[in-house]
Amino acid sequence: MRAEQREATREQIVTAALLAISESGFNGVSTRTIAERANVSQGLLTYHFKSKDALWRAAADQLFAIANDSMQEVFSPPASVEPLQQKRNLIRQMVYFSAAHPEFIRFMLEHEKENSDRSRWLVETHLRPMYKKFVHVMGDIPETDLPHALYTFAGASGLIFCAPNECKQLTGVDPGSKAVIKRHADYLVNLMVPE
Repeated sequence: MRAEQREATREQIVTAALLAISESGFNGVSTRTIAERANVSQGLLTYHFKSKDALWRAAADQLFAIANDSMQEVFSPPASVEPLQQKRNLIRQMVYFSAAHPEFIRFMLEHEKENSDRSRWLVETHLRPMYKKFVHVMGDIPETDLPHALYTFAGASGLIFCAPNECKQLTGVDPGSKAVIKRHADYLVNLMVPE
């Protein structure tokens, strides 16, 4: 039971860190704030994570584990799925993932503000393997266009969910509603990979 409790506490801290860092950036949040958000003592946080950097890396690991789980079926579909359908499925899943986890885009944008060892680690550990899977799915796009395709898909799939209050105020549309999420997915799929 103690091991399970330790793991649950660690998970609680990592989740709090992920959300806090995605909102305020690595330099904009303290471990004390993360501990408060996780509802644990500073000492307990330090017991689990010896440094803020180690906590940031654990948050990144958790975020990409969620992303990879979400995209697994798209990246490794049954043989019966045609390449065009796989591309359409990829965009659709990117939208659904972004809607469920707006912290992903926020976290990525926050890390991008710095050119650091953390940033390089994130690219090599998580982003490059995911990019290779993306390239495989989008195989017939010319190599020179792949970066544009990736950032177009990533931005278009997630920005509306990163700015929900602005979207509601500007357009009257609630990007958190199931109907709007589905409409956004359909719109991007038809726009970016028409049949």
